[in-house]
Amino acid sequence: MTTTPDREPTLADVVQQIIGLRGDLEQSRQELNDKLEQSRQELNNKLEQSRQDLKTEVERWDERFFQFQRDNLTTARTIIITAGSVVILSPVLQAFAPAIQSVVTRLVGGDLAQ
Repeated sequence: MTTTPDREPTLADVVQQIIGLRGDLEQSRQELNDKLEQSRQELNNKLEQSRQDLKTEVERWDERFFQFQRDNLTTARTIIITAGSVVILSPVLQAFAPAIQSVVTRLVGGDLAQ
């Protein structure tokens, strides 16, 4: 300003101050917008990384689940086949038990206590 301590500021002085303040305000606004944009980009990057990490983890858990299902299916099939074999072969083995006993007796070469 072109004022001295003895005189009042002129209208031109006030206008110059307002123009300067507007310039400072605009510069501050632009700096704030730049910082906000940078923060937004950082947050977007972190969010995208979190999404990717979550997707990877879900895929891992899906694979574990499906492997567990396959293992359970294999175990169930084994149990069903074993149970079916026992049910089917039990009568056959009972019918052949005397014949098997006599064959073993001959191979051992003696009479087994009956």
